Amino acid sequence: MSRESHAPFKQKKLNKLAKSLPAVSELRTGLTLVVGHYGELIHLVHYVMVKELSMAAANLPVPMPDCSSVLCVQSGPLRQLEQLHGLRVQLGFSAPPFEKCQFVDRVASCALDWTNPASVSIVCRLNIVKDGGCVVLQQPAGQNPDFEGLLHLRRAAEKYKARIILFCPAVADEAKFSGVANELFVAAPCEPNPGFDEGFVVSCPELASPLSPASGKVLCCVRLGEDGLKTEITPFVADDLKTRLMAILKADEWSLEKIGKLVGLNKSNVSRKLRMVSGAVPDDWDDAMLDEWIEACDLDPIDDDSDDDDDGDEGDDLNDLDRANPVAPVGRNERNTRNKAGLTLRKQR
Repeated sequence: MSRESHAPFKQKKLNKLAKSLPAVSELRTGLTLVVGHYGELIHLVHYVMVKELSMAAANLPVPMPDCSSVLCVQSGPLRQLEQLHGLRVQLGFSAPPFEKCQFVDRVASCALDWTNPASVSIVCRLNIVKDGGCVVLQQPAGQNPDFEGLLHLRRAAEKYKARIILFCPAVADEAKFSGVANELFVAAPCEPNPGFDEGFVVSCPELASPLSPASGKVLCCVRLGEDGLKTEITPFVADDLKTRLMAILKADEWSLEKIGKLVGLNKSNVSRKLRMVSGAVPDDWDDAMLDEWIEACDLDPIDDDSDDDDDGDEGDDLNDLDRANPVAPVGRNERNTRNKAGLTLRKQR
């Protein structure tokens, strides 16, 4: 039996294994760090994480636990805290999903570094920590946490079986802090899906797998409406919109040829790009939403009257090995002329 005959069965086994990876246990007790370059999106990342925590949802890479209460502590000058309060109202922190949340603003000359000894002692004395609850803190912009302070926070949370979540938007090297925290999330800005204002990816490096590049990652898209922030959390597919659109169309039972005609690739390149990608059709998917995606990807709609044999490959993929170089047909008279020339040369020899 040839090697090619085993390929479909092997791919089927890999897909089953990849689908089994996301089943993980809930957020551990102890210290959780949310690191990455997301300083400009800190309030949006904070909103999504706190909302999922308050609802004990399982939309993030690691399911959130069912906490009786969540305490969010902010610090800084009075005027800054007043602005922050107004922003929380605008984002919708007073909505029903946040019923479990309490918000405490601590006035100080500047935002507190929650890993210095004085701040650590404040956190460790909180009743919610001693009762095994959850505290959400935020490091000042541009300030890295202190290792010794992180260890003290971790020990306190482990002692009382509590959870302390610290947002660190200035930490770029997650590997440097991976051994300090009980849980680690990485947040990074990303192009949002059409119809949303901002987007970011939340990943858990511990769940990364070569069998599934999207394992342990989710895409969070948000838009601000009149009644607060609207969020959409979906499994991560790709950073670029075009690949996300291809995955949606494949899930919508489009043929590879038709997808390739839309995006300018042949079907084998489409197959390669979607080999380890699993997409889903969004809710309320219709022609209008498809047109919105096509416009966002800067593509031209498919002309139904166009030649079906034209795969539309513009040659922008280096892996395109599916086309053989065309060979010009040779006429009978030209072949006879070549043969006669060859015989004449042989006779002369």
